[in-house]
Amino acid sequence: MKKYTNIIWDWNGTLLNDVALCVDIANGILVNHNDTQLNIETYRDVFGFPITAYYEKIGIDFEKESFEALTTKFITAYNADVKNSCLQVSVNEVLEQFKQTKIDQFVLTAAYKKDAIHLLNHYGIIDYFKMVEGLDNYRAESKMDRGHHLLKVNKIDKSKTVLIGDTIHDLEVANEFGVHCILVANGHQSKNRLEASATQTTRVIDNLNGLTNILL
Repeated sequence: MKKYTNIIWDWNGTLLNDVALCVDIANGILVNHNDTQLNIETYRDVFGFPITAYYEKIGIDFEKESFEALTTKFITAYNADVKNSCLQVSVNEVLEQFKQTKIDQFVLTAAYKKDAIHLLNHYGIIDYFKMVEGLDNYRAESKMDRGHHLLKVNKIDKSKTVLIGDTIHDLEVANEFGVHCILVANGHQSKNRLEASATQTTRVIDNLNGLTNILL
């Protein structure tokens, strides 16, 4: 019998490689606040949730621009360019292998749900997922509540479920749900940060290559 019958995927950074885009947008915003500029490495060392705390770490002054104004600026730039981003390496192969082994796959994201569904369609992978759950706003807040809804609606057996993400928040969500967690270190946070937060039910991997060998 397979160890897992359900996989809950994070979207941004885990399946979609949008890190470089987020760094570019952050640097554009920072021009109006200070002389700081990020690269992918420094971004991965500071990015996190809540987004307001991340903005404060990189020197955003909320007296110059409100969080609401920054959110609008970010989303406008992101939506204008996101389709130039690519899926992470091996995404299609990994999703197909899990489909062939009859594992139910879900997406749980802190992104705006309708946008996530639109992009999953754009990249041609929407049909791999039994359900896509996300937020009804652009504030990138915690996805705990939507995750509980996903578990309840689909009557998911937590003992046979693994959550795959790329941030410490994904680990927090997995711990809240009582499911195992795999963190991928080529997304929005550095491998050092992920490993420092890992628990006994967590595994940190460099990328999605070989993931099926771990889970099947």
